[in-house]
Amino acid sequence: MRQIQAVFSKTIKEFYRNKSIIFWNIAWPIIFLFLSFFIFLRAVPKEAVAATRGGYTISMIFFSLMISGMGSMPGIIAADRTSGLFLKLRSMPISQWKDSIGRILGLILFSVVSAAIIGILGFSFGGKFTFTFGSSLTSIGFLILAILASSGIGIIIGTFVKHINGATITGIALAVVSSNLSGMTFPFFMLPKALQTFSKFYPISSANSIIVYLLAGKDVAGYNPFTPLQLTYTIGISILIFIVSLVLYSRFCWRTE
Repeated sequence: MRQIQAVFSKTIKEFYRNKSIIFWNIAWPIIFLFLSFFIFLRAVPKEAVAATRGGYTISMIFFSLMISGMGSMPGIIAADRTSGLFLKLRSMPISQWKDSIGRILGLILFSVVSAAIIGILGFSFGGKFTFTFGSSLTSIGFLILAILASSGIGIIIGTFVKHINGATITGIALAVVSSNLSGMTFPFFMLPKALQTFSKFYPISSANSIIVYLLAGKDVAGYNPFTPLQLTYTIGISILIFIVSLVLYSRFCWRTE
């Protein structure tokens, strides 16, 4: 437990020490949130504004956790490689899986704090959510799955892109491009058919649509993602991406170079 706690504390400090991480993960989604509320959503009918703002708040929460997992996490891993930390850890009685757990727990805590800030702001500016006990538990579960999937992608990037700036920029670029292509920053109905299909199969946007459907309604989500097939696929592929990332991380980041 001491090793997990040490890695957890180190990861949290890395997230909050770097001002650029704070901007990319919290401030940038908040800027997008306000732009959508006061500019992009002006054409929405008055009776649908509250639910649409709620749905967009959820999407910005997902955008934030995508940047955390896919941009900040690989940057931290690349920094540890550059400093020679992994080589030092190899000579010590350190468990690789405990190191991984500590990093993921740090990411989850940072993501939860970011999500809370964005969610409170969205609610304060008129975002409407429909909470029930069941929908709340389901939403928490799929939020964690999205964190695992995005961190899995980030871990893979950090494993193979060795330079700090390269790993961070690659992850942020992938997060921004994939969030736009999958309809997280645009209404689902505006996407071409090919991108609508991509949105349904991309696990992070699929989890986002499921939560939007549960908390803001089908009209905001654009379709019904709450089907047995899509639920099973989203859960399975998210866990698979995370497991594969841990295997690659333990095999390549910890090797002698």
